[in-house]
Amino acid sequence: MLTTALLALVLQTTAPTSADPQPATERLRAAAPAAAAFPDTTLLGYEVTGRSPRTVRESINESKPADPQGQRHDAVTRWRYQPRWMRRDSQCVPETATVEVQITIILPDLATRGALAGREGEAWDRYFDALVGHEVNHARVARTGAEQMQQAMRAASDCAGMQAAVEGINRAVQAANDQYDQQTGHGRTEGAVYPRR
Repeated sequence: MLTTALLALVLQTTAPTSADPQPATERLRAAAPAAAAFPDTTLLGYEVTGRSPRTVRESINESKPADPQGQRHDAVTRWRYQPRWMRRDSQCVPETATVEVQITIILPDLATRGALAGREGEAWDRYFDALVGHEVNHARVARTGAEQMQQAMRAASDCAGMQAAVEGINRAVQAANDQYDQQTGHGRTEGAVYPRR
Protein backbone atom coordinates (compact mmCIF):
# COMPACT_ATOMS: atom_id res chain seq x y z
CA MET A 1 0.00 0.00 0.00
CA LEU A 2 1.33 3.42 -0.96
CA THR A 3 1.16 6.31 1.43
CA THR A 4 2.23 9.87 0.79
CA ALA A 5 5.10 11.43 2.69
CA LEU A 6 5.68 15.15 2.77
CA LEU A 7 8.89 16.86 3.65
CA ALA A 8 8.25 20.58 3.78
CA LEU A 9 11.65 22.07 4.21
CA VAL A 10 12.28 25.74 4.56
CA LEU A 11 15.56 25.60 2.70
CA GLN A 12 15.87 29.34 2.21
CA THR A 13 15.21 30.96 5.56
CA THR A 14 13.50 34.27 6.07
CA ALA A 15 15.04 37.04 8.13
CA PRO A 16 12.98 39.84 9.63
CA THR A 17 12.93 43.03 7.60
CA SER A 18 12.74 46.65 8.66
CA ALA A 19 9.32 47.00 7.00
CA ASP A 20 6.93 44.23 6.18
CA PRO A 21 6.60 43.89 2.41
CA GLN A 22 3.08 43.92 1.07
CA PRO A 23 1.40 42.12 -1.84
CA ALA A 24 2.36 43.83 -5.09
CA THR A 25 0.27 46.79 -6.11
CA GLU A 26 -0.97 47.06 -9.68
CA ARG A 27 1.61 49.82 -10.10
CA LEU A 28 4.44 47.45 -9.11
CA ARG A 29 3.10 44.62 -11.28
CA ALA A 30 2.99 46.96 -14.28
CA ALA A 31 6.54 48.21 -13.58
CA ALA A 32 7.98 44.69 -13.09
CA PRO A 33 6.15 42.34 -15.50
CA ALA A 34 9.04 39.85 -15.69
CA ALA A 35 8.94 39.35 -11.92
CA ALA A 36 5.14 39.41 -11.71
CA ALA A 37 4.81 36.69 -14.37
CA PHE A 38 7.69 34.45 -13.27
CA PRO A 39 6.41 30.91 -12.53
CA ASP A 40 5.91 29.80 -8.92
CA THR A 41 6.60 33.34 -7.73
CA THR A 42 4.90 35.79 -5.39
CA LEU A 43 5.77 39.44 -5.97
CA LEU A 44 5.87 41.70 -2.91
CA GLY A 45 6.70 45.36 -2.60
CA TYR A 46 7.73 47.89 -0.01
CA GLU A 47 6.50 51.42 -0.62
CA VAL A 48 9.08 54.03 -1.53
CA THR A 49 8.45 57.76 -1.88
CA GLY A 50 10.48 60.82 -2.77
CA ARG A 51 10.52 63.67 -5.24
CA SER A 52 14.25 63.61 -6.00
CA PRO A 53 16.90 60.91 -6.37
CA ARG A 54 18.23 61.77 -2.89
CA THR A 55 14.87 61.46 -1.15
CA VAL A 56 13.97 58.29 -3.06
CA ARG A 57 17.29 56.75 -1.97
CA GLU A 58 16.62 57.75 1.63
CA SER A 59 13.20 56.11 1.45
CA ILE A 60 14.70 52.90 0.03
CA ASN A 61 17.36 52.85 2.73
CA GLU A 62 14.74 53.20 5.46
CA SER A 63 12.59 50.31 4.25
CA LYS A 64 14.67 47.86 2.19
CA PRO A 65 14.36 44.18 3.09
CA ALA A 66 16.93 41.88 4.64
CA ASP A 67 18.30 38.68 3.16
CA PRO A 68 18.48 35.47 5.24
CA GLN A 69 21.84 36.57 6.67
CA GLY A 70 20.28 39.83 7.89
CA GLN A 71 21.96 42.09 5.30
CA ARG A 72 19.64 44.66 3.78
CA HIS A 73 19.38 45.13 0.00
CA ASP A 74 17.19 47.14 -2.37
CA ALA A 75 15.55 43.88 -3.47
CA VAL A 76 15.59 40.30 -2.20
CA THR A 77 14.61 36.94 -3.66
CA ARG A 78 13.74 34.07 -1.33
CA TRP A 79 12.74 30.51 -2.10
CA ARG A 80 11.43 27.40 -0.37
CA TYR A 81 11.46 23.84 -1.67
CA GLN A 82 8.78 21.29 -0.80
CA PRO A 83 9.92 17.75 -1.69
CA ARG A 84 7.27 15.01 -1.60
CA TRP A 85 7.36 11.29 -2.25
CA MET A 86 5.39 8.09 -1.69
CA ARG A 87 6.16 5.30 0.78
CA ARG A 88 5.57 1.60 0.39
CA ASP A 89 5.84 -0.66 3.45
CA SER A 90 7.60 2.13 5.38
CA GLN A 91 10.19 2.50 2.62
CA CYS A 92 10.66 5.58 0.44
CA VAL A 93 9.85 5.18 -3.24
CA PRO A 94 12.34 7.58 -4.88
CA GLU A 95 10.80 7.40 -8.35
CA THR A 96 7.67 9.11 -6.97
CA ALA A 97 9.57 12.18 -5.74
CA THR A 98 8.34 15.61 -6.76
CA VAL A 99 9.64 19.04 -5.74
CA GLU A 100 7.63 22.23 -5.65
CA VAL A 101 9.31 25.60 -5.25
CA GLN A 102 7.79 28.76 -3.84
CA ILE A 103 9.71 31.91 -4.78
CA THR A 104 9.22 35.40 -3.37
CA ILE A 105 10.66 38.52 -4.99
CA ILE A 106 10.59 41.74 -2.94
CA LEU A 107 11.06 45.01 -4.83
CA PRO A 108 10.80 48.73 -4.08
CA ASP A 109 7.41 50.13 -5.12
CA LEU A 110 7.93 53.78 -6.04
CA ALA A 111 4.65 55.55 -5.30
CA THR A 112 5.95 58.92 -6.54
CA ARG A 113 7.41 57.91 -9.92
CA GLY A 114 5.53 60.77 -11.58
CA ALA A 115 7.46 63.29 -9.47
CA LEU A 116 10.75 62.27 -11.12
CA ALA A 117 10.81 64.18 -14.37
CA GLY A 118 13.03 63.83 -17.43
CA ARG A 119 16.46 62.35 -16.80
CA GLU A 120 15.72 61.63 -13.15
CA GLY A 121 12.77 59.46 -14.12
CA GLU A 122 14.73 57.73 -16.87
CA ALA A 123 17.53 57.01 -14.39
CA TRP A 124 15.02 55.40 -12.02
CA ASP A 125 13.58 53.29 -14.83
CA ARG A 126 17.03 52.03 -15.86
CA TYR A 127 17.92 51.18 -12.27
CA PHE A 128 14.59 49.47 -11.61
CA ASP A 129 14.75 47.39 -14.81
CA ALA A 130 18.27 46.24 -13.88
CA LEU A 131 17.12 45.43 -10.33
CA VAL A 132 14.18 43.38 -11.61
CA GLY A 133 16.42 41.52 -14.06
CA HIS A 134 18.86 40.68 -11.27
CA GLU A 135 16.15 39.30 -8.99
CA VAL A 136 14.53 37.29 -11.80
CA ASN A 137 17.93 35.70 -12.43
CA HIS A 138 17.99 34.62 -8.77
CA ALA A 139 14.51 33.16 -9.25
CA ARG A 140 15.72 31.24 -12.32
CA VAL A 141 18.54 29.66 -10.30
CA ALA A 142 16.06 28.63 -7.59
CA ARG A 143 13.60 27.17 -10.10
CA THR A 144 16.34 25.22 -11.91
CA GLY A 145 17.39 23.91 -8.50
CA ALA A 146 13.92 22.46 -7.95
CA GLU A 147 14.15 20.56 -11.25
CA GLN A 148 17.63 19.28 -10.38
CA MET A 149 16.51 18.30 -6.89
CA GLN A 150 13.61 16.25 -8.25
CA GLN A 151 15.88 14.44 -10.72
CA ALA A 152 18.45 13.69 -8.02
CA MET A 153 15.81 12.43 -5.60
CA ARG A 154 14.32 10.11 -8.22
CA ALA A 155 17.78 8.73 -8.96
CA ALA A 156 18.39 7.91 -5.27
CA SER A 157 18.10 4.35 -3.98
CA ASP A 158 16.56 5.06 -0.57
CA CYS A 159 15.38 7.70 1.91
CA ALA A 160 18.91 8.61 2.96
CA GLY A 161 19.91 9.13 -0.65
CA MET A 162 16.92 11.38 -1.25
CA GLN A 163 17.73 13.44 1.84
CA ALA A 164 21.33 13.77 0.69
CA ALA A 165 20.10 14.93 -2.73
CA VAL A 166 17.84 17.56 -1.13
CA GLU A 167 20.64 18.90 1.05
CA GLY A 168 23.24 18.82 -1.73
CA ILE A 169 21.08 20.63 -4.27
CA ASN A 170 20.03 23.20 -1.69
CA ARG A 171 23.68 23.96 -0.91
CA ALA A 172 24.46 24.20 -4.63
CA VAL A 173 21.56 26.60 -5.27
CA GLN A 174 22.58 28.82 -2.36
CA ALA A 175 26.20 28.79 -3.54
CA ALA A 176 25.19 29.67 -7.11
CA ASN A 177 23.09 32.61 -5.90
CA ASP A 178 25.85 33.79 -3.57
CA GLN A 179 28.38 33.61 -6.40
CA TYR A 180 26.07 35.57 -8.71
CA ASP A 181 25.74 38.31 -6.09
CA GLN A 182 29.47 38.34 -5.54
CA GLN A 183 30.20 38.61 -9.27
CA THR A 184 27.67 41.38 -9.82
CA GLY A 185 27.96 43.25 -6.51
CA HIS A 186 24.30 42.40 -5.84
CA GLY A 187 23.39 43.73 -9.29
CA ARG A 188 25.50 46.89 -9.25
CA THR A 189 27.61 45.83 -12.24
CA GLU A 190 24.35 45.16 -14.13
CA GLY A 191 23.12 48.72 -13.58
CA ALA A 192 21.16 48.31 -10.32
CA VAL A 193 22.58 51.49 -8.77
CA TYR A 194 20.42 54.45 -7.79
CA PRO A 195 21.18 57.23 -7.97
CA ARG A 196 24.33 56.98 -10.02
CA ARG A 197 27.11 59.14 -8.69
